[in-house]
Amino acid sequence: MRKSSPSEQEVRSFYRITNKFLAETYARYPQWASRLGLTKFHGRLGNNSAATHQAQISLIERTLLQVEGLAEDAFYGDDWLNRRAFIAWLRTDLVREKILRRRERNPQIHCEEATEAIFHLLVRYSGNLRKMVPQIESRLKEVPKFLAEGLRQLRNPVPLWAKLARSTVKGSMEFFSEIEPEIVRLSSNPKRTKKLFADVQKALGNYRKGIAKKPLGNARDYQTGPELFELLTRERLGISLSITEIESIGRRQITKIKQELKAEAKRFGSASVDNILKSAREQWKISGDLRAIYEKKTFGIRDNLEHLKLVSLPAQENLKVLDVPAFLRSQFPTAAYSQPGAFDRKQEGIFWVNDLGKGKPAAEALRERQQHFGLELTCAHEAYPGHHLQFVIQNNHPQKLRRLFEHSVFYEGWTLWCEKLSVEKGLIRHPQAKLQQLHDSLWRAYRILIDCGLHSGKMSIQQAMDVLVKGLGFTKSRARAEINWYSSAPTVPMSYLLGRLEVERLFRWFTKNRSRDLRAFNDWLLSYGAVPQNWIWESLRRQPE
Repeated sequence: MRKSSPSEQEVRSFYRITNKFLAETYARYPQWASRLGLTKFHGRLGNNSAATHQAQISLIERTLLQVEGLAEDAFYGDDWLNRRAFIAWLRTDLVREKILRRRERNPQIHCEEATEAIFHLLVRYSGNLRKMVPQIESRLKEVPKFLAEGLRQLRNPVPLWAKLARSTVKGSMEFFSEIEPEIVRLSSNPKRTKKLFADVQKALGNYRKGIAKKPLGNARDYQTGPELFELLTRERLGISLSITEIESIGRRQITKIKQELKAEAKRFGSASVDNILKSAREQWKISGDLRAIYEKKTFGIRDNLEHLKLVSLPAQENLKVLDVPAFLRSQFPTAAYSQPGAFDRKQEGIFWVNDLGKGKPAAEALRERQQHFGLELTCAHEAYPGHHLQFVIQNNHPQKLRRLFEHSVFYEGWTLWCEKLSVEKGLIRHPQAKLQQLHDSLWRAYRILIDCGLHSGKMSIQQAMDVLVKGLGFTKSRARAEINWYSSAPTVPMSYLLGRLEVERLFRWFTKNRSRDLRAFNDWLLSYGAVPQNWIWESLRRQPE
């Protein structure tokens, strides 16, 4: 029998370590395992005590030491890529949980996690909800304890997040009120189920009151600071640049996209970009069933992917275009995508269409439907060749660990690449398509400056809002909602356009050194899963000993 080499032993040790880490994490956070498609965890909601999260931090620290102790030069190709991405996972979790202490500082987290645990089951099993009612009831029973444990953890919450948490709790209370009649109707014991919902509502009320009693922290405590922001940029985006260097990319892209917008707008006369798009939206006379329109556009784009040879479609994929159920209508924007879990046996995505005009007078219904103007770009972003295609291919990766990596620089960079390709290659043909795509790209370019500015301390919340209002014509309420998200998700907002730029750079290299076939490039890129593009470069450089 051939003895394994030292390198092979290191690689095997790595996968033993990752498997042990995942098994312990699944047990500690069953709601996360459930979202991945591990059905045995569907009825459980994990413990939310400080001791539970401290145990996870200790596990992360031990695991990180073990993996960093495996010689990097023993790894190459996919194994090197898995090691690098797993280390990034551990490092960023440590930053969030131990250094930034998000569970102590952000009251939104505990409420969102409890609500999401129920929401996930409702969405994934909307077609056969009766089957899932026992699991939903099991989780409902645990929500009051989960919230109480979360409240006990809060220390000097960030004032902005404490304020937002009041809206988050209100939204959760409305969510549970809206779903209660449907779950009670399907329950085998309606009286018991009503009691569960009443207990959840009481717990949410207590949680909201408890937040108000907590002494607040510093107003700028949402900031990571430059050093941590650059660490997160390296570990989440795979980009080793300073904040100043990243900002210079953002400014250059803003200038470049504005020039492209100006040139494209000339095709429509002398009106501004905002007025051209506003006029097109108001003149868009949509009739018929909105879901059917989305379905037609979505599958029309999918069929043309093959015809134009832009990307290959896997055999094991399915997408349903569905109306948002009435009891969930307030929980969705105009349209949204729900991806299948990494380990779901059936890789079926759901593209939700929310027609808020249903049941309203004709004029009001038309205004609501006109918010869907440009839906073709939404279809390309969310379905084909965007999120749905990318996640289904990732979820079929032969290495199960690879299915778990979720670097937004890849999956959001991919969707912006898809939007651009869809316009350039004629998948989307409506007259304002390029103008809309460029306008959305400009928004993502401004995100780079705001993301860096907010977390480095160069920019206040108000200054960040002003950038969106003055630079893109956002309303103050829309700008505020955007900035609220940016404050709690450092590096994610800027990952969209930076990710597309990384895809374009890889494409230039690929067509120069391998093939000029666009489909070959897209298939090759998607085969890696959602890992930073720079690490794909690095894995290609590394060869076995």
